[in-house]
Amino acid sequence: MRTHVALDQLIDLEERVGGLYTSFFRRFADLPAIASLWWEMALEEHEHAGTLKMVKALVGRKGEIADIRHRLRPLQATIASCERRAGRDVTLREALAMAVHLERSELDRLGPDTVHAIGGEMPPIPRSAFAPHEAHLERLMRTVRKFGGEEVLRGAWDLRPEARQRSVPPAATSPPRVNERDGRRARPARAGVRQPGSRR
Repeated sequence: MRTHVALDQLIDLEERVGGLYTSFFRRFADLPAIASLWWEMALEEHEHAGTLKMVKALVGRKGEIADIRHRLRPLQATIASCERRAGRDVTLREALAMAVHLERSELDRLGPDTVHAIGGEMPPIPRSAFAPHEAHLERLMRTVRKFGGEEVLRGAWDLRPEARQRSVPPAATSPPRVNERDGRRARPARAGVRQPGSRR
């Protein structure tokens, strides 16, 4: 697979996720604390895209890497599904469910994996350049605990730092459905939710 093609597709995915989070920022602008979380997460995704653009500027156009289309396709399907749902009057609970699903995907792993595969004389790029900011994930977790409901909270367990050190399964083709009508008026999740058993 041409290196530039792979990088272009990764840049597109990072920017589309950043665009989703920006749309959530606008949607929940009347809730400043929550809106600021979406803004920070959007900035983070665009920073990832910026790193990949720098890499693209350094590599030759004729370079080749192993084909990553089998890893890109599930991500493309997931993001397209989220974009379709975000195009309507999405609730906070639905937005949180989408964010949890996206943050659990392997998008943040595929970037550094691809850069590592390129190799060559490229300056070293720390893995942290692609890793989600732990403070942002903690804020997302706190928001999920308050507004997300138990189903979303169960999925969010894998966002904890210790859970993210383990391998994460590839993203499914669509995020979990959320049936509640308005996440902003939802009852907070119970404090005693137990961690689900290992799926591995």
